[in-house]
Amino acid sequence: MAAFCILTLPENPYFSMNTICQYLKKTSDQIDTVFRFALFLTLMAMIILITAQIIFRVFFTALSWSEELSRYLLVWSSFIGTSVAFKKGAHIAVTFAVDLLPDTPKKLLGTLSCLLMAIFFFITIRYSINLFNIQLFQVSPAMGIKMRYVYMIIPICFSVMSVHLLSQISDIWRTEPQVEI
Repeated sequence: MAAFCILTLPENPYFSMNTICQYLKKTSDQIDTVFRFALFLTLMAMIILITAQIIFRVFFTALSWSEELSRYLLVWSSFIGTSVAFKKGAHIAVTFAVDLLPDTPKKLLGTLSCLLMAIFFFITIRYSINLFNIQLFQVSPAMGIKMRYVYMIIPICFSVMSVHLLSQISDIWRTEPQVEI
């Protein structure tokens, strides 16, 4: 889809590939802003909860549910952080050979890489929804909350990463080759 962003199509103010690419980027940026805030909230809640657990364990009676909740918050913050890191391009990548390629093969290889990631995201979303449905009625032992709330973060984050991926593909084809001086 992103390859069409470089084509010159008749300008239609309501529907053009440039408009779609700009909308994808704007949507990706807005979702990233929400996810950064959610990451901040989950990490702060986890810090407060673990600190309270330590204080209660030393001075009072230990909170039976705090360890379980902090574990679930850790899972949520890990997946949310993965999505934020994916948007920034902060995941580990070996780019030595790719950087040596000319511009067009580099774009094609980037698009192929994005296509493989899209397949992985689709498979992960599909099977995480199956896992979500299996855990539909399971309840956590200490807190009594439904486990579906814990597992629902997996398809949500991979869906968000799919939006980031579409935006990334459009960026690959929209950027002009960089001239080194």
